[in-house]
Amino acid sequence: MGERQTYPIPDKLLESIDTGILLVSNDNTIIFANDNAARIWGGPTPGLVGRKLDILFPTGTDILPCTFGENLTNVALCPSGVSGGKVCRSTTENHHHLTLLRHDGTAFSAEMSVARVEGAGQQVFVISLRDVTRDLSRREQDLQYATIVQRNACGILILDSQCRITYANAAAARFSGICAEGMEGADFSAFLSGQQGDLATLQAFRRRLQRCRPFELEIYSRTDTGQDIWLLATVTPLCSPYEELHEVIVVLNDITGSEQIKALHKDMMGALTSNLSFNEILGLMCRQIERIAPDVVTQIVVVDDEQRMHPVARARLPAQIAEVCADLQIGPEVGSCGTALFTGREVVTPDIEADPKWKGFWQFVIPHGLMACWSVPILLRDGRVGGSLAFYFRAKRAPGRWHRRIADACLHLCALAIEQQRSREDIARLTQYDTLTGLPNRTGLRHGIRQRAARARHENLLALIINLDRFRAINNGLGRPAGNMLLAALARRLSGLISSDDLLARSGGDEFTLITTGGVERATALADAVMKAVVEPVVIDEVPVTITASIGIADNDSGRRETEILMQQAETALSQAKNANRNCYRFFNEEMNRQAADQILLANALKEAIRRDQLYLVYQPQVHAATGRLEGVEALARWTDPTLGMISPGRFIPLAEETGQIEAIGLWSLRAACRQMALWMQAGVDVPVVSVNISALHFRNPDLPRLIGEILHESGISPQRLTIELTESAMIENYDQTLIAAQAIRGMGIGLSMDDFGTGFSSLSNLANLPLNELKIDRSFMDGFEPTGKIHSVVTAIIGIGRSLGMTVVAEGVETQAQLDLLRRINCDVIQGYFSSRPLDARDLEAWLKAHPDTGCSPQSGRQHDADMNNGVMKGRRSPVTNSLQ
Repeated sequence: MGERQTYPIPDKLLESIDTGILLVSNDNTIIFANDNAARIWGGPTPGLVGRKLDILFPTGTDILPCTFGENLTNVALCPSGVSGGKVCRSTTENHHHLTLLRHDGTAFSAEMSVARVEGAGQQVFVISLRDVTRDLSRREQDLQYATIVQRNACGILILDSQCRITYANAAAARFSGICAEGMEGADFSAFLSGQQGDLATLQAFRRRLQRCRPFELEIYSRTDTGQDIWLLATVTPLCSPYEELHEVIVVLNDITGSEQIKALHKDMMGALTSNLSFNEILGLMCRQIERIAPDVVTQIVVVDDEQRMHPVARARLPAQIAEVCADLQIGPEVGSCGTALFTGREVVTPDIEADPKWKGFWQFVIPHGLMACWSVPILLRDGRVGGSLAFYFRAKRAPGRWHRRIADACLHLCALAIEQQRSREDIARLTQYDTLTGLPNRTGLRHGIRQRAARARHENLLALIINLDRFRAINNGLGRPAGNMLLAALARRLSGLISSDDLLARSGGDEFTLITTGGVERATALADAVMKAVVEPVVIDEVPVTITASIGIADNDSGRRETEILMQQAETALSQAKNANRNCYRFFNEEMNRQAADQILLANALKEAIRRDQLYLVYQPQVHAATGRLEGVEALARWTDPTLGMISPGRFIPLAEETGQIEAIGLWSLRAACRQMALWMQAGVDVPVVSVNISALHFRNPDLPRLIGEILHESGISPQRLTIELTESAMIENYDQTLIAAQAIRGMGIGLSMDDFGTGFSSLSNLANLPLNELKIDRSFMDGFEPTGKIHSVVTAIIGIGRSLGMTVVAEGVETQAQLDLLRRINCDVIQGYFSSRPLDARDLEAWLKAHPDTGCSPQSGRQHDADMNNGVMKGRRSPVTNSLQ
């Protein structure tokens, strides 16, 4: 073995190579190992020489050769052997990554290359070894780091010295809305959203980079899905010792949730320090919560000293659910809220229907699609439970981390609002309320009048002073306790006559004052109601006691704003009532008294007119703005009294509303319009649709859809021939009941139109939820309707809203060609007004149709219209398919 001179490779060459070299004979015996090979093996050089090659391979490995040259299959032969004493390289060197064993039995990763050398009649395999354990470890580590960076939820950027992006991970691309490939070379400003404040953000970013110190910056960006988000950028500049910027590392974190909660907290703190009422403050909170957590429906309830629940705020939660828990006694099995209030601990109900605590209640909630509830008690500073904050979910689930973050931020604010309200109530009770009746006293009255005068700048403020006649005689005859019982009973009766916007106060020992808004009609109706309520006997100690009242009425019409003068005039009117034998009411001036007398006469005449069917309908055409084709007619009630002559709708409709006769007029109008439609159909007169405007009071009647159905059945016309017009006031005053009735009406196939849109300041979210298929622009917008200006912008916006919601838009009050041209230009669908035609009776309308053949309303087209409806082809703007029932 020591005869190395017989081998064709010089020793010095083998020892000088910086890798491990093994010479292996044809029988797999190691015949030479250099020092590097021994070092890699971890043992002495003589320990390798003379050993079989399998000493290096783990037991059972496939590479372990039986015949070395056969098992290392890709070893290249050196066909020319040795020439001139030099080693002949193989034409292809093969590198194999293997797991080998050291002298101590530990494994290591090696790179092996094999060559076969022939010379002087000998064949030797030259094996080159290199320990690559560290290289592979570093490579795997680099791959792990790259994977971590690429998959990190934080956005990671590398910028060059010019703030151009040289690397961006997937999260950064998602935050910017630009794909990773498209970001390379882009400026850092690609992460800005395009908002007004972006320039200041970019300037701050570049300015602070010049300091070569790490910093943080909040950025408003927009994601690849178009969602606006807030990012916290942690910026690390990499600079030379001379503060020359080389590169910038930016780490981006989505802090949208934190910003949303911060904004909610800011808004609520502002609300708490404003003039908003308690319910308005917590209502705002519910809306803010549902804005940042769209998957929840929110409710806030408070508990009183008698341990009863009172809902005080909600947003999308249906009113029926809130009503169920109103005045409910709390307890350990009273839903989620009642239990949370009773125990002082949160209650998680992932499945309302299956939870025993909801027995007797779940049937009010499940039909609205609410399946789970989480209720958290609101703890006050003294440790008492003041209320609860409830999150309802539409899926069976428990609250998530985001819901808990929101609740944690809101509970303290809720506690502040409740404590603030209780303090207000305590102070008010002491200084502004009468202890006997619970009504405001003189101080509370003055404060309330100022508030209402400020709010009712465009309304007529009314003051009614109600003085009890000969109350002193009752006090003297039955005693002061009996007199107090009478006052308390009358206070409750009077409270039942007014709305939540009215103010009723005990302004003297035997006197009450009522502040409201309206005109003569409203004042007359209230005064009559008060007189009837007061004269009803009150039983005191089993003795019925009867008393009457005198009332003085004044208003601040004609621009008077001084509330002191208003009250003085009401006092003067009260003196007139007292001087007129009491038990009556008087207005401050004779003109108002005359108007009141006229209103009484007119109300009686209207009642008779309705009873005797003396009202009649006229019909105003509604035509397509572009083609002039008749789209329908609106039925309008008219009244001509045999004695009083023609009474304008602007006079008798408000009177009907004040006297409770508007519902009778509405149902009469519906019947008359449907009967007339049936007559037109029989005569082959093609009026596609008749619209009937009904009062907001109708929508308070749950039987309204049934009544309309009966009228359709009586007349024999199809539902598609009828459109019901409702005003914004119906939606504002009683939205929940209006929505239920509207959905039932649309479900019958009847059209539904929003009349006078734009005058009632209704919520657009309410408008979107109502199943309307038509929107009518109020005639007031046609005054001052020019090619430019604010009115033009508002009308354009209304048309855009209607069309985007799939509705047909009708402009009322169109009187000139110029108005029509402008409406055509902004894509208004239908017009109604004197430019097309004044309101006509049925016979005159038929004549108008014959005189306007361009309307396309011939007997033949009428028959085709009915055939289309029967075949399911719904033509015309009021077809139920134009806006699906929501």
